[in-house]
This record gives sequence, C-alpha cells and structure tokens, in this order.
Amino acid sequence: MQYLFLIIIFLFGTALGSFVTVIANRFNTGLPFFRGRSFCFSCNTKLQKKDLVPLFSFLFLKGRCRYCKSKIPRETLIIEILMGILSVLSALKSGFSVFDFSLLSIINYLLLTFIFATILLIAVYDIKHFIIPDSFLFTLFLFSLFYISLSNFIIQTNIINNIYSLIPFFISSIILTLPFLLIFVISKGRWLGFGDIKYILVLGFLLGFSQGLSAVILAFWIGAAFSLIILSLKYFRLHINLPLLRNNFTIKSEIPFGPFLSIGIIISLYLNADLFQIHSLFNIF
Repeated sequence: MQYLFLIIIFLFGTALGSFVTVIANRFNTGLPFFRGRSFCFSCNTKLQKKDLVPLFSFLFLKGRCRYCKSKIPRETLIIEILMGILSVLSALKSGFSVFDFSLLSIINYLLLTFIFATILLIAVYDIKHFIIPDSFLFTLFLFSLFYISLSNFIIQTNIINNIYSLIPFFISSIILTLPFLLIFVISKGRWLGFGDIKYILVLGFLLGFSQGLSAVILAFWIGAAFSLIILSLKYFRLHINLPLLRNNFTIKSEIPFGPFLSIGIIISLYLNADLFQIHSLFNIF
C-alpha cells in the first residue's frame, strides 16, 4: 500500500514538474501561467489534453509533437522526472505517508514540495538564461518562511515566541551571505553573480547557518567536479550534449552557479547536512 502511495506522490510531482516547465518557458514572455492552452513552439498548434499528460505523453509520442513531428525538448521529461523524485523525497522527509494522513503532515509535505519545485525552477531558468529572477527568490523565501513557521509552531504555539524564533534564521542568512558578497565585490562579479548572492541569502534563511554553509560548499564541490569531468571528456574528444554546454566549454567558460546551489540545498535540506559540525561546536544557530 505504501508503494502505491509513493507512486501517486511521484505522479503528482511529475504534474508539478510540468508546471515548472511552463513557468520556465513563459516567464518574461507575456504569456500567462495559469490560463491559455499549451501549444507546440514549432507549429503553434494548441495541444489537447491527451498531449499534456505528464511523463506518459512524452513516452507515447516518442518525444515528438503529434502534429508536426518536431522533437519535444528532452528537458520536459527530465524536469518532470526530477520533480517526481523530489515529491517522493518531500513525503519521506515530512513523514507524509499512508500511515500518517494528518492535516499537519499534508501541509508540511506540500510546503516542502513547493520549496523543492521553486528550487528546481530556479535551476532550470538559470541554465536557460544565466539569471535568477527576484520573483523566484521571493517565492522561495515565502515558502521557506511558512515552512519554518510551521516547524516552530509545532514546538511552541505562542505566536510571539514563534516570531522571535525566526530571528536566528535572519541572522544566519546575513552572516552566511557576507563572505560571498565580499567575494562578489572583490571579483567585480566575475566569480559569483549577484543573483547567486541573493540565492545564498535566501538559502541561509531556509537552512540556517550550518546547513546553509554546507549547501554552498557542496555546490562549489559539485560545480568543480562537473567542470573537471566535462573538461576531461573534451580532452579525450568525447562528445556530450548538455544544456550547460551550449557554448564551446573551456577552463575560462562561465557556467551558471544556481543549479549547483539548488543541488546543494536539496542535499543539505533532505539529509540535514552539517559538513563541519558547526552547529554542535558552537550551538548558536
């Protein structure tokens, strides 16, 4: 029964992933997110409901438009699968299961899923456009605020105390961001973009200082490993086609840091990662 429940959770995530794709494609284009039929970008044909079933439509159509036979971007399938996995992780993290169907666990699951969806959206949009919109970061902050407030409310129901309990998260956010802001100023934006700085500010609020620092360090490690692997493949003349590599990739190439920050956040949040045991050493944040 639990496996069937997780399959349903996964399918819900794929539907949310489909919506993430819509936002990533339509943001700043003037097209609405919540109304208007989806259409093929190649032939402009409005898609029917049977063309819009997450995951299955792509597979049944073999990755091609039903009407003009042009290729559907593979990122659509990838985003839906990733969001499906993140939805399952949210359920496991929040304790939402067929055995715990309480209102509290449902709300906790939904908030965490929306947080993961926003993080995925930021990564996708940064890959596409090398920019992180402020509206995405503000949305992530709001979801984070609700998520943390709910967690604090479980511990203490007093509203005033609940508000005061948020102060360490704001302090952690500022302290975590300051060194990277200094790096941005010194490098004049060559090493880190200002959007990345704002992203670190929000993730610091969501995760706190110790887990937030772990998320950023993980992002640097993953980004460095990614670059080394791609450079090695290029050295051995092995062709690889990835969205991050749309230009000729060299040691001096710029790649968006947002996707790696997103991966770092997901790992740190799900695993409660504290790479340097800062929390236990100082017990401040």
